[in-house]
Amino acid sequence: MNNEKSKPVHDKVPVEEFLPGEKYVVSMNEKELYEAEVVKFHGGCWATVRVTKPLYSAMAADYTVGNEFDIKVANYKLEKL
Repeated sequence: MNNEKSKPVHDKVPVEEFLPGEKYVVSMNEKELYEAEVVKFHGGCWATVRVTKPLYSAMAADYTVGNEFDIKVANYKLEKL
C-alpha cells in the first residue's frame, strides 16, 4: 500500500510565454476582473501583476490601479492585449 501523498497535477506555464511588461485581461468565472501588466513571472504557477484598469465594478475597490499582487496563473483566464 502506498502511503505517500500525491501532488496535484496541473499545467505549468513556460517562462517564455508570460513575460514582464506584457498586458492581459484577467478573468475568472466568465467575469473580466481587471487589466494587468506582468511585473514578474516566477515560473510554473505564480506571477506578480500590477492592475492597470479595473473592469468588474463590483470588485473595483479590490482591484485599484497600481495594486500589485501575486496570482496563481492557472486559476485565471488570461487574454493578451
